[in-house]
Amino acid sequence: MNKLLIGKKLKLKLILAILFSLLISFCSFVVLEIVGESVLDNYLSKSTFIEQRQKDALERFIDFVKDEKLSSDDEKELSAWVGKERYLNLYIFSNEKLIYSSNNLIDPLVSEQLLTHFVPSKIPITTVSFKDQEAQVYMVGSYEYQYYNLILIIGISLAAITFIISFLLFINKKTSYIGKLEREIKILEGGNLDYPITISGKDELSSLAQSLDEMRKSFMERLDNEEQIRLANRELITAISHDLRTPLTILLGYMDIIQLNKYKTQEDLLNYIHNSREKAYQIKALSDKLFEYFTVSSASEAEEIELETYEGGALLDQLIHEQLFVPSREGFQFQVEPPRERFMLEVNLVAIRRVFDNIFSNVQKYADPSHPVTVKYFLREQTVHFVMQNRIKRIEKKGDSNEIGLISSRKMIQQHDGTLTFKHEKGIFTLEIVLPIILYEEK
Repeated sequence: MNKLLIGKKLKLKLILAILFSLLISFCSFVVLEIVGESVLDNYLSKSTFIEQRQKDALERFIDFVKDEKLSSDDEKELSAWVGKERYLNLYIFSNEKLIYSSNNLIDPLVSEQLLTHFVPSKIPITTVSFKDQEAQVYMVGSYEYQYYNLILIIGISLAAITFIISFLLFINKKTSYIGKLEREIKILEGGNLDYPITISGKDELSSLAQSLDEMRKSFMERLDNEEQIRLANRELITAISHDLRTPLTILLGYMDIIQLNKYKTQEDLLNYIHNSREKAYQIKALSDKLFEYFTVSSASEAEEIELETYEGGALLDQLIHEQLFVPSREGFQFQVEPPRERFMLEVNLVAIRRVFDNIFSNVQKYADPSHPVTVKYFLREQTVHFVMQNRIKRIEKKGDSNEIGLISSRKMIQQHDGTLTFKHEKGIFTLEIVLPIILYEEK
């Protein structure tokens, strides 16, 4: 119901503006007519203007009859002369009988006395000599109607002007608002999408302005989303490119050991082959993930991962010992302190492997191998805390990829409802991961 009323408000306002403008123009017309006619009546009552005009007309008629040698029955010539004299009626009597009248409404049988009584004139009946006889001529001039008509024309003209001015004043606010909307739309066309559309009133124009402003906001949101998608693509490519390097490095290390026959027993060989296959599958999973990201148009939404339940202590032991082989061969020493309690973890194995690859890759690049790397994980309430500390080695130029790996790792941990924090303090780098756990029920 409200929408229906709003949809008709502008039409109703226009109709009311027209009606009020007509009322104002009509009132101005009436006032002008009354004042104009009063002034004219007052002037005519005090002047001999009408009488003088009739006398002049009578003299012209006498000269016309004399010059044209007209007879009293030359109706055609008489009517032609009367037609040229505006606002004048001519009556001719002969032997008190009306023989010519320019006014068809007058009864031909009317007498001079009755005519002069009902149709008064400023000048009396005058005898005029025609070619055939002398006749009595009676002239009635209505010259004042010329000025009454002029007052009427002026009144109508001023009323029309008053109507136009009043109507423009009534709709001035709306026309100004339309002009303002036009200017604001041109600003938007120029590319300034931050400029808001003015919303004023509660009619079709305000509804249109609100729709334009909503369209402006939607377009801005779309541009922001596209920018976020571009940034997400760039970050994903950078993160996965970084994550691919660590398993590749470890895989190359295993391949070198196998090729150079540096293993001690057949069991060690099988173990290296097994770990190599794990790293190869990990690389394949990362490349598949990259391909899937660009073939499915869901980059603007939060990435969802599938979680699986694992025995927490065993999983962390496996992930840590997978990473220790290559750094240990480079001279790094690790002090690992596992928890004694048993617990369960819900994680995505591929994502967690990527996190540990990034963490131990940073150790190889930036840790001081002359000091041991401490790795411990312990339970606190409903979470497991994984803490790694190492002394930072002195290098002339710091690499530019450690922050990338940690940022991508933090995002993956956040997908597990966990947190990843790190800090540098007095040459010591500390990293802590907190993940929710499922405790074993005591029987």
